[in-house]
Amino acid sequence: MPPKGVFAMIYHFILNPKSGRNRKLRNLESAIKEACQARKLTYHIYYTTRAGDATEYVRSMVNHTQDRQRFIAIGGDGTINEIVNSAPCNPNVEFGVIPGGTGNDFVRNFTNRKNFSDIEAQIDGGTVSLDLIKCNDLYCVNMVNIGTDCAVVQEADRLRKYRFIPSGLSYIIGVIIVFFIRKFGLPMKIVFDNGEVIDGDLTLTAIANGKFCGGGFKAAPLALLDDGKMDVVIIKKVARLQFAALVGSYKKGTYLENKLAKKYITLRQIPHMKMEFESPVPVCVDGEIKGAKSIDFSVVRDAFNFVVPQGSALIERKRKKRRKKYR
Repeated sequence: MPPKGVFAMIYHFILNPKSGRNRKLRNLESAIKEACQARKLTYHIYYTTRAGDATEYVRSMVNHTQDRQRFIAIGGDGTINEIVNSAPCNPNVEFGVIPGGTGNDFVRNFTNRKNFSDIEAQIDGGTVSLDLIKCNDLYCVNMVNIGTDCAVVQEADRLRKYRFIPSGLSYIIGVIIVFFIRKFGLPMKIVFDNGEVIDGDLTLTAIANGKFCGGGFKAAPLALLDDGKMDVVIIKKVARLQFAALVGSYKKGTYLENKLAKKYITLRQIPHMKMEFESPVPVCVDGEIKGAKSIDFSVVRDAFNFVVPQGSALIERKRKKRRKKYR
């Protein structure tokens, strides 16, 4: 029998051999085995072999049994996106993450982030019911970026292929390249349910469930993961010098109090909207690049159970706990 306070369920730990050094993964595997065996838990350790393998593994396990299951994967925002998209809106499934990506922005929405790397804290942690943003047929866990910040992600991904560039610097170098070389502004049409339409060249648009992107940019400072709304941040087309003056407050999330920023940045908190483009454009969904000519965005409330390690909690959580819903 599991000890008091630990629910009987099946635990899965999904490890990516390419996400870290072999020694680090061996230590992590040893910690998992030690913690699970000490608690007499039913558990599995799965090493992925290719892109999309985590999705297939979760789906196969969910189809195999109706028992409650907890899937904890090592990775970043893209990894969380991958496993959540494999079984969204399933009340018998819980998802967690051990940070192993380059940005790890999703876990920045929680206190005491060091606990996410603690296996015992992951096992002993509870869950919170969080929203997802549905983008056509895909689900976004953290944030969708379109325009300049999407171009930065593309550059950063390209730069990571060069071994002499530290992964932590790839995003910063990507910002510099886009700032000095790439064209600013992308034609977008945004249609809100109240009839408001924003149509024209925009520097960027961020559709946020969480607050952070790009390795710590607080792009959506008011966003909450469980409020039933997405925060839509829109920056009008600006000259490079104006953008340089804005980027500091955009990174810190203080642009709502910045007089200059208010002239160029619009924030909407809504449950649904549509976007259209003149031709297919790159769209960054949780750090992964997709392509689309039009997107229907909607919030799906209480769409997945997320594992919060013991000792951590959602930041700025002020609302009463809501009853779980799945749809």
